[in-house]
Amino acid sequence: MALDCGTMFAKYLLCFFNFVFFAAGGAVLALSIWLAVDNTSFLLLTRVSDNESLQEFNHPSVMEHGAYVLIVAGGLVFLIGFLGCCGAAMESRTLLTLYGLMIIIIFVLEVTAGALAAVYKTEAKQELQNFLKHTLKKYYSTPDQANSVTVAWNAVMSELQCCGVNNYTDFEQATLWQANKSSNALVPEACCKLEGDPRNFVPKDASCPSRPSDENSYYLTGCLSRLHENTFYYLTPMLSVAICLGTLQLILITLSFYMCRAISKALKSVQCDEDGQPMDMVFWKSPRVATVD
Repeated sequence: MALDCGTMFAKYLLCFFNFVFFAAGGAVLALSIWLAVDNTSFLLLTRVSDNESLQEFNHPSVMEHGAYVLIVAGGLVFLIGFLGCCGAAMESRTLLTLYGLMIIIIFVLEVTAGALAAVYKTEAKQELQNFLKHTLKKYYSTPDQANSVTVAWNAVMSELQCCGVNNYTDFEQATLWQANKSSNALVPEACCKLEGDPRNFVPKDASCPSRPSDENSYYLTGCLSRLHENTFYYLTPMLSVAICLGTLQLILITLSFYMCRAISKALKSVQCDEDGQPMDMVFWKSPRVATVD
């Protein structure tokens, strides 16, 4: 099909961007399926299990939950990349329309989520607090009984230098931790000021878990306030990334529907024979034989 220069440029741009999405999504999807099916061989090959600072993240439940999240994310990116790349390469209005509609849906969901977060930020903070307290109370445990929630909480507390949702008293309601901790422990090791790599959870002061203080721990600093501070600190970079992503999505939406329109015009401009049928529909007809009066 003959397309003008502008449409060809749009075609190549769509092919390029969506091939990148297709390849990246396919790679993430393949690795996440491998991780979900056989995480032991994955860890051995990548040698993640040799890194002491990542030992806690090797827990089966953590690997399994992470793999499922990556399968969904990778599958979505893979599908979008496939529709965009194949639709542009094959000049298919159907595939390009599906691609454009999927990008529009994602864009609308992103804008809606941002608007709701801005309008209901107070309610969102309260819901986040309730959610964090629920996970701490029901699922947080000791390192030897670690699950995915425990791993996540320990990582957050060590990296943000905080303790519990509001402070160390939140652990009084942590059922699993209370059942499995040493008898005199008041706070987990992750609440303490740590020695060396913070992901190793080695307190500088060995007495910290049983006798926490301002000098050896962050036992009075809640993670909710730390999360709030970090959100404002990284607000500008996050907005910049969101604007760039939204702009790219709008460009891809515009290119896909621009190309659909150009393909429709090209189809309508196909020359018709004298019976009013497109030339590509009558190629099988034998030529008329001229008669002499």
